[in-house]
Amino acid sequence: MKQAKWVVVASIVFLGLIATTSIIEKSSAVSVNEIMLEIGQTMEDLFPTLFDEKTMEQAAGQKNLHDAVKKLDALFNEARPHFDIKSPTYRISFDVIHAQLTGAMVAMKYDNYRHATNIVKEFVSICSSCHMQDSKLRNLFGDVSRKQFRSDIQFAEFNYMTRNYDTAISYYEKHLESAKELSEIELMTIMKRILTVNTQVYNRPQDAIKELGKLKDYPGHTKFSKKNLEEWLAGLKELEKQQLSKITNPDFEQLKAYVNNILGPLDDPGTADFPSKKEKVARVWLRGRLYHYLNTLPPREEIPVILYWLSIVDRSIDYSFYYSLADMYLKECMLQYTSHPYAQKCYDEYEAYITFSYSGSRGTDIPDDIADELKALKVRVYSAPKQ
Repeated sequence: MKQAKWVVVASIVFLGLIATTSIIEKSSAVSVNEIMLEIGQTMEDLFPTLFDEKTMEQAAGQKNLHDAVKKLDALFNEARPHFDIKSPTYRISFDVIHAQLTGAMVAMKYDNYRHATNIVKEFVSICSSCHMQDSKLRNLFGDVSRKQFRSDIQFAEFNYMTRNYDTAISYYEKHLESAKELSEIELMTIMKRILTVNTQVYNRPQDAIKELGKLKDYPGHTKFSKKNLEEWLAGLKELEKQQLSKITNPDFEQLKAYVNNILGPLDDPGTADFPSKKEKVARVWLRGRLYHYLNTLPPREEIPVILYWLSIVDRSIDYSFYYSLADMYLKECMLQYTSHPYAQKCYDEYEAYITFSYSGSRGTDIPDDIADELKALKVRVYSAPKQ
């Protein structure tokens, strides 16, 4: 997905989640904070180059990107041990961003700086996926002020990525009030931010209805953005009607009931890939509850089930040309929980999506390396002794 030029690159946040966890010793937390701040400074220095196509076409801009990516790769490798003590989805997010950095370096090796730039821009989405897996607020960047940013939207994005959500929403609204021209992608992104914060993180759909309801008569709407808003509001009202927000800490059996209700029967792979915009709202809420439960360190036998559910949810809500968390959840399920019965379900889902991805009017044409991976995974999960 192409990112708007005003998006603040937020790799600093990817580490923010682990800097405050109670299971890391104080000295270690200080070390993580230091790494995070250094990543933040690196990205801040890179920002003007990253979103200036003319600069990126010049040797100086390309060198800036190359040096920054190399430094980020080293910093993230230094931080890796801190992700190993978190839930599987945190570690998966780390693996994705590590792969992205590697991909950027390979692209630059072959002088494909445009592709490398787009990869680095995608960090904002990866960081968000990791960052919103709990509802803790951060205070590490409490002294950052509006004057340090070029616009309200940049300041809003920074606060969104550093978990200062109330300030973020306030400045999103300021931007909507003052912006002379607003692209469709800007408006859609702002609305999605408001929806996600209130529904997934805060578990307060009623607040999302209140905030998004203010935008019903916004003059800058396109036909597409207005239709999305209307369907999101309908989905939020349905959530409120079901009073799901009153369930703050569902147990595994309750989650299973919500999955059956929201995702529908999952007897066949690929059956829950195309929800309506209204239905996606409930999935945003469900993703928040699944992340929250996974962070309570549930019994090992429940984890592959949750990873499977998350893969269905994530694929139906978010899409990126550059990475797929849904695929990573399925691979974690297959590789780390091979003997669990759900490993086979994860394989079936993965195979169905790969087949769909490489199918067209001329039939199915799966690349040899992907086909070999499928065969190896199938042998692994279907020949493993079951629990």
